[in-house]
Amino acid sequence: MPPIERYAIDQGCTDEELLAVARVYARDVVAEHGLTVSVGDLDWRLSTRAKRRAGAVRYRDGDPRSIVLARRQFENRGWTAMASTIRHELVHVHLLNERDDPSHGETFERLAAELETHVRCERFVEPTWWVRCVECGDQLARYRRSKLVERPEEYCCGNCGGRFHVVRNE
Repeated sequence: MPPIERYAIDQGCTDEELLAVARVYARDVVAEHGLTVSVGDLDWRLSTRAKRRAGAVRYRDGDPRSIVLARRQFENRGWTAMASTIRHELVHVHLLNERDDPSHGETFERLAAELETHVRCERFVEPTWWVRCVECGDQLARYRRSKLVERPEEYCCGNCGGRFHVVRNE
């Protein structure tokens, strides 16, 4: 794995600087691990709206077109978290190219472990609401208003069947 510190960039950088470093880092990861990813053929973008998803691969007809990274993850968790997300998305692109498989299945999990990245990203923005089960204490993060947030009494916990209570995160 290329040393992450070599690519570290200040959180106050411009979007263009961050994307440039992300592409250079991605190219080195691809070369070191023999992934079937053409970094230069992908459109690299930042999302300023993403709150739950640290990254995404956009594809059409099984062909990867772009990688979108969450600027907030970088601002709140730093370069190490962003680098992990880049490796995660490169695994997706590789598996789309090799197997037409965008899932987080067994092959993804194996490659993610090899590239020392996550299968699911760590929360990088606090949710607006917590939906909590009164019975077992299980909780669900919600970032937008939804039927569950507005009418929790119409739903039950998938874990124990208990009732939900909504708490606005301050």
